[in-house]
Amino acid sequence: MPGVGAAALRRIAQQFGSLEAALAQGARAILDRAGELRLSAAARDYLGRDPDLEKLGAWALEAAAAAGARVVLQDDAAYPARLRQLANAPELLYVRGRLAPASRSAAVVGSRDADEEALGIARAFGEALARAGVQVISGGARGIDTAAHEGACEGPGATVAVLGSGIDVDYPRENAQLFRRIARGGGAVISELPPGSPPAAGNFPRRNRIVAALADAVVVVRAGLRSGALITADHAAGLGRPIFAVPGSARDLLAEGPNALLRSKAARPAPGPLELLQAMGWAPGEAAARTGAAPPASEPSGAAVALTEAAPPEAQVLDQDSARLWALLDERTPAHVDDLAHRSQMPAMQALRKLAELELKGMVVQRPGKFFLRR
Repeated sequence: MPGVGAAALRRIAQQFGSLEAALAQGARAILDRAGELRLSAAARDYLGRDPDLEKLGAWALEAAAAAGARVVLQDDAAYPARLRQLANAPELLYVRGRLAPASRSAAVVGSRDADEEALGIARAFGEALARAGVQVISGGARGIDTAAHEGACEGPGATVAVLGSGIDVDYPRENAQLFRRIARGGGAVISELPPGSPPAAGNFPRRNRIVAALADAVVVVRAGLRSGALITADHAAGLGRPIFAVPGSARDLLAEGPNALLRSKAARPAPGPLELLQAMGWAPGEAAARTGAAPPASEPSGAAVALTEAAPPEAQVLDQDSARLWALLDERTPAHVDDLAHRSQMPAMQALRKLAELELKGMVVQRPGKFFLRR
């Protein structure tokens, strides 16, 4: 029903004894109690048309099924336990894919208008976390969210996209293929909104509370001071979740959000995924073993290369691209990813991905601004 969210549904259930009882009494009975239920004008207007609520429910189920989704109620075993910590937890979720319980999860959030460097950071976080067996949560939006999901899809772990539209409304439209990839790759696309719900502005703050609640920690990559990512961080703080932020240049307007979180001590710095994993006490190898994920691995790019004894014993053999980057690094003078990509003759995004893998192995250290040192 338009204008009826989780809080209103809970009041209806309390007034009538259950949602089933309210459904049985019908729209007119609910409208008669609109004042006690504190229903919105939109809800009152809709109920005033005397809709057939059972037919509406049947339609919602059919529309969800047509979109390849199922309905998960609060008392279902598949309903995420973390969401029950919300005072206004969704009464139900529409789910495409597999909403599997995760022992460890992290939300990676940020601006829709991120530049290539910020997108590279988000992809690196997504992939490194997935390779460490950490479920990656984000909002499915353009920019940082999309990059985080894409990075996670490159790893062996799962990712969950929480939509600010109906489960059958791919928003943004260009992410339709990404959402299919997530749902078919062991992850899930979810929404609390009824099928057909458009991506209205008011939906996204509601969506952000779910993103925060599903995660054990929240990472803000790039965001302005009035960004939805900071709303997610606020929700996380209210739930007692640790918040991390990627430091950025003072000249970068989209670094204002994470920098402000760091200045106020509301967040801890996480220049790269390894700092997050270490701060949360998530040993990469242990996390992968616990979730059944594959250990960190590089994409095939030629024969394996044996490194010198200067490399850590556990990482003596790397693929050619990773070995080339590691050899270019110095222990004292940091090198920027763009310079490393140029010197190693590989695309910047590929270099960033390989550096993230090396960071996860404990072989390199990332500094603010995408500078890297040999550990």
